[in-house]
Amino acid sequence: MDMQITKRAQRKEATRRAVLASAREVFHQRGYDGATIAAIADAANVSPGTVLNAASTKIGLLNAVMREDFERLGADCETLAGSLSGGARDVVGALLEQHLARHCADLDLMAAMLGHCWLGQGNDFTQFYANLDLAWRPVRDALERAASQGLIDESVSLDDLVAFLQDAYLAVLRRCVTHDLDLFSASALMRARLTLIFGAVAKG
Repeated sequence: MDMQITKRAQRKEATRRAVLASAREVFHQRGYDGATIAAIADAANVSPGTVLNAASTKIGLLNAVMREDFERLGADCETLAGSLSGGARDVVGALLEQHLARHCADLDLMAAMLGHCWLGQGNDFTQFYANLDLAWRPVRDALERAASQGLIDESVSLDDLVAFLQDAYLAVLRRCVTHDLDLFSASALMRARLTLIFGAVAKG
């Protein structure tokens, strides 16, 4: 009985992964607005109902696809952080440059995700920030090292600092979405904001 349950769970997970792989392909080919549940089902060679078993809405599917993207970005940033020297501001700046480059390459999908998140505070909003945290672990690690070295004021909560940095980053990214900024200008603005933020929280 347990063997049957395990095999059934394995098949279900394999189907889910196939659906998400097809969703990724369709989202990248057609953009968020052009992607449909039917097109994703056709690409995965399953029924639309099977697609909705993987996630109950199209934005939920995008969130699931982006979770893997955020995990990969977090791993890449961890590797990058290991090769960097310098202070926390420089390390965080380099990591967020990596974030901007990756997200600007998928700007249509980021625009869809951000638009849905800012329309409501439901499960999609919560899941987006949970996904975002996967990519921000190296940033948090850099801040924790700086705090342990006495370089950040003790009165500053690291959770609040990370949240503030995320808000600053997403504000810059939203301006990329609206085409107010290209990648070069966005990077310059992010660096300027980091200078202000670290100037406010640095000890001494």
